[in-house]
Amino acid sequence: MATATQPFTGVYEIDRPHSTVQFAVRHVGVSTFRASIGEVDALLAIGDDAVALEGSVRVESVSIVDPPEFREHVVGDDFFAAETYPAISFRSTSVALGDDGTAVVSGHLTMRGLTRSVTVRGTFQPPVEDPFGMHRVGLELGTTVDRRDWELDWQMPLPDGGDALGWEVELTAQLELVRRA
Repeated sequence: MATATQPFTGVYEIDRPHSTVQFAVRHVGVSTFRASIGEVDALLAIGDDAVALEGSVRVESVSIVDPPEFREHVVGDDFFAAETYPAISFRSTSVALGDDGTAVVSGHLTMRGLTRSVTVRGTFQPPVEDPFGMHRVGLELGTTVDRRDWELDWQMPLPDGGDALGWEVELTAQLELVRRA
C-alpha cells in the first residue's frame, strides 16, 4: 500500500448519526449475534506527516433491548462490566491511509481495564464537501479479536459438545467525521 504525505490536513470529529460501531460473535454454532453501540466518540487528526485516530464507546449504550435480562447479562460482570468499566477505548499508534483508499490502523484497544494491541483494516474516503459546506471523511474498519484477551471468558458448554458462544469477536466501525471549523 502506497502512503503519501496527505494532501489535506485537519481535525475531524465524529458525526454520530452517520456512524456505527458493532460487534458480532457466533452463537451456539448456528448463527451470528450482532449488536451496535450507540454512543461513539472519535477524532481523526491529519497533519502534514502524521495521522492519529482515537475513539471510545459507552458500554451502557449497547443496542440490546429484548429481553432486558439478556442486555443486563452482556453489560454486566460476565462480559463488559459496564459499572466498573463504562467505556471501551482505542488510541492509534500508526495510521496508514493509502492512495488507493485502503486504511490500516494499529493501536491499543482498552476493554475491562485491559489494553491490548490490535490492527484494524478497511477503507478510507478522503474529504468531500457536503451541501452545507462541511468537509467530511469516512473510515470503515474491522478486525477480529479473541475475547479472552480481555478476560471476556464467560462460556456455557452445549449438551452435544462445543461452546455456546464463540471466542472470536468481529469488531467493525463505520465512521463519518466532520472537519472542525
